Amino acid sequence: MIEKVNQGLQGTARDILTTYWQHIINHLESDNHDYKIHQLPLARIKKVMKADPEVKMISAEAPILFAKGCDIFITELTMRAWIHAEDNKRRTLQRSDIAAALSKSDMFDFLIDIVPREEATSHAKRSGQTTAGAAGSSAATGAQLPPSQHGVQHPPHHMGPPDYGSLGQHGIGQDQEYRQPTMYGGAVQSDPTAAYGQPQSQIFEGMYNPYPHLPPQQVCQNSA
Repeated sequence: MIEKVNQGLQGTARDILTTYWQHIINHLESDNHDYKIHQLPLARIKKVMKADPEVKMISAEAPILFAKGCDIFITELTMRAWIHAEDNKRRTLQRSDIAAALSKSDMFDFLIDIVPREEATSHAKRSGQTTAGAAGSSAATGAQLPPSQHGVQHPPHHMGPPDYGSLGQHGIGQDQEYRQPTMYGGAVQSDPTAAYGQPQSQIFEGMYNPYPHLPPQQVCQNSA
């Protein structure tokens, strides 16, 4: 029995599983068992046993033995699958790990219809293809990226000073069209006779000469 247990295992994994089975044998032969405590539900086991139409009656001890056998079977298969997961640098059990564990021993041939052995082989091939494909796609993506996405930084484009001289060429008239006449006479009007039809000198002379009928010199003498 021990020889079958070690089938498909090498090194540390072989020693671990051998130690486990030796511990199980010693426990079953020497320890006292409480048949009221079970790891698996007996009602579920009885239901599976009654699925066979030829089974008419089931004794009380039969589900207990089945529960213990299922417990040992699940534990061993989990250990074998975990060994495969650690070999692939993973910490999560997957279906492919169970398939690989079943393919390494002839004891699990009765599960060939549930987990075909081809699945373990195809999973190993897919893993290799996925790794190669990821490396190829990364290289292809890097080759297709434009130069700006390869880390090459282009100097920023500096805009030149605005050209205000060109404003006069886009519908803006000359300066005198926007120049407003001042009341102090500092700006020269384009039309000297535009203000009330009189020259500017006559306008200011009439504003500050209270005696327009007298000459300017006489006005100064009288005021003095």
